[in-house]
Amino acid sequence: MHFIKGVFETLWRLVLLPFKLILALIAFVIDVLLWIFAFPLKLAWTVLKALGLKGVAALLVGVAAGLLFAPGPGRELRDRLRAAIGGGAPPDEELDDRVVFELAHAPRTWHLPQPDVAVSSGRVTLIGTVPHETARVELVATAGGVPGVVAVDDLLVVEGQPAGTGAAAGSTPA
Repeated sequence: MHFIKGVFETLWRLVLLPFKLILALIAFVIDVLLWIFAFPLKLAWTVLKALGLKGVAALLVGVAAGLLFAPGPGRELRDRLRAAIGGGAPPDEELDDRVVFELAHAPRTWHLPQPDVAVSSGRVTLIGTVPHETARVELVATAGGVPGVVAVDDLLVVEGQPAGTGAAAGSTPA
């Protein structure tokens, strides 16, 4: 009789095992979620204890004042600061020198025949002949990557192509 009772008990435990495992998993997930959501509260409490009530109040007032009186979005403020520090757009003569230097020293363009460069109000015009289409693309991309260049007017002619055909004549924004 004890044997039958033991077999019955074992079978009953095997039947209940999946339900116990599911309940244990649910309890574990709840514990993890409680820890995740309680962590910010514990962190806030620790900061409050470290700074004190006046320090936290001053921090919140400072953040609110900064958001309230900020003259524009962060990207716009950074652009204004960059322009103020850098003095705005460089003069055309300086931009011309920068573009010529970059074309002569960039790893992708130093070995190519160098085009004539003209700059007007930040627009760079490249004039000359290049051996192939890839060279034209690289020269235009390198010139457009120089800080201060607004756009690149591509008047480069690929050897063997008539002037003004294909992609050889065009304007690309920097």
